Amino acid sequence: MALQTTTTIKIGDTVIKNFSHLQVNQEIHDHHTFSIEVRHDILVREFQSVMPVSQKLVGEKISIEIKAIPDLDDLMVVKSPKDYIMQFYGIVTEISMQKSRVRDMEETIVLQGYSVSIVLDNGPESNSFTKKTLGDIVSKVKSDYEIDMDIMPYHKDILAYTVQYNESDFDFLNRLAMRYGQWFYYNGRTMVFGTPGTAGGEPKLVYGVNMQNFSYDIRLTPTLFKTIENDNRKGDHFPDETAKFGSEAGGFHQNFINKSNQVFNKQTVIQLNQNGVGGSGKSASEEYAKNKMRSALSGMMRVEASSEVPGVTIGNTVQISGVDVQLESTYTVTQITHTCDDGGGYENHFTAVNFNGAVFSPRTNPDLIPRCESQSAIIIDNNDPDGLGGVKIQMPWQEAKGETTPFVPMVQPHGGGDKGFYFIPEVGEKVFVDFQAGNAEMPVVVGAMYNSSSKSGYSTPKNDMKVMHSRSGTKIAFNDAEGSILIEDPSGNTYQMDGKGNINVTAPKNMTFDVGEDLTITVGKNMITSVGEDKTTDVGKNKTTTVTEKISLQAMEYKQNIDENKTITIGGDLKETTSTTTHNATGGDILIKSVGVSTLLGSKDAKVNIG
Repeated sequence: MALQTTTTIKIGDTVIKNFSHLQVNQEIHDHHTFSIEVRHDILVREFQSVMPVSQKLVGEKISIEIKAIPDLDDLMVVKSPKDYIMQFYGIVTEISMQKSRVRDMEETIVLQGYSVSIVLDNGPESNSFTKKTLGDIVSKVKSDYEIDMDIMPYHKDILAYTVQYNESDFDFLNRLAMRYGQWFYYNGRTMVFGTPGTAGGEPKLVYGVNMQNFSYDIRLTPTLFKTIENDNRKGDHFPDETAKFGSEAGGFHQNFINKSNQVFNKQTVIQLNQNGVGGSGKSASEEYAKNKMRSALSGMMRVEASSEVPGVTIGNTVQISGVDVQLESTYTVTQITHTCDDGGGYENHFTAVNFNGAVFSPRTNPDLIPRCESQSAIIIDNNDPDGLGGVKIQMPWQEAKGETTPFVPMVQPHGGGDKGFYFIPEVGEKVFVDFQAGNAEMPVVVGAMYNSSSKSGYSTPKNDMKVMHSRSGTKIAFNDAEGSILIEDPSGNTYQMDGKGNINVTAPKNMTFDVGEDLTITVGKNMITSVGEDKTTDVGKNKTTTVTEKISLQAMEYKQNIDENKTITIGGDLKETTSTTTHNATGGDILIKSVGVSTLLGSKDAKVNIG
């Protein structure tokens, strides 16, 4: 039995008083839709085209109000008149005309459209948010639109890094809401993000009076999960369990959980990749486990009913009575279809849930992460405050908004405590970015890339050069064409192995060898030492020099200071030629002794004196 109502439809400045059929479909986490069938002659004058009217009405805002006819002799309506008013605001997005002789259909104009939430669905967009709460993120996205939205998330934690990647603003907010267990819907007048029930009253529905159909269903779903989340910054992983969070919804749900655990009694392990860069693996594992349990609870019980109460509002509660005594309770509406015919007869069909005080969305799904493909980026900062070799990057879609990532991991060929391969790209360099498990919130820099504006300068036709070249000009070059290795710094110091058996070392200034113990130098042929100025040799103990053939010593002046004794043993002859020779024994005798004759000659004279 349908309620007799009056319906007011206004599109722009056009008021529609007569229609053949009206239907409004409303569901949480989705756009609401409407369809109005109007006879052609209501909107178009006789012998006129439908096009001018279509062009006028399409894109216009629409308001729909359905309420019980005045002075209706219905006790329920009289007691709660506000419960019998339905209001809806939307936008006309499609107009069509239908007529058919085959189906005996008179010429009809069909007006269709969406709730005002459709303005949020204006095409793919990409954004990133660092260290923001859900409320901060939603407010920032909503600020670009003239749309009313109640932003009341019960999840208050700061999110380390959140990404919207090639998603419309509606899809992004919707995914974010479901991922964190928040409600997101349009209640006919305003958008809601977070806690439900911000408009309308709480209609009382009595079976057989203003509610004609009622059904419920329950189902068991697995709830025993162990979650494991990585934390790349800590180098660790963190487990959690959904069983810790089963008490959030009370009443029947506790029995459903117990029954479910008897049927699905094996605890399974879920490896996660949801911890956004800069976040806590422990917190991410806990949040996922909590919402995974919420997701399971969401599907365990729901009711469906048909009523004649236009004020049944999406996201709000209804009181149901006159059914099974244990099912008489308060339920939150998650989906409703309003229909009204040309005679004013109204009814609705709705779905609702009861979580016994819990406020999480029945569409909760913690697996809804943003997906992203590999891409390039620019290094913005390479001074990781934690010294973990991370880099802050900016992808092309972040550049226009001045956004960057937090410090993200940089893949190295080898790593570990006090060891490894440590090469960090410079600020401004182009790098290639991949995403752990395809999660846009978990970027990883996997390498650097050359481009036409930043060439290496080492390209050869046969790929001969393998080079490590730092910002200052320090480099190590491996030349496969020559088989050579060159180590060089910007001052001109070089160490070259030429691939032909030769090593050349050049130091424009000083060179120091510091050997803690032994130094052995072996030269197979010749050794030449050339010193431009002074040479000092300091030996702490003994020095032995062995020459198998000749020693040639040439100097401007030659001095020897020997603190104690000096012994010279010559197997052959000793010849000394000097300008003047003086032997002075300050502490004793001079003895000249020979096996044969000792001869002392002077060209003029020879003297031997005492005193």
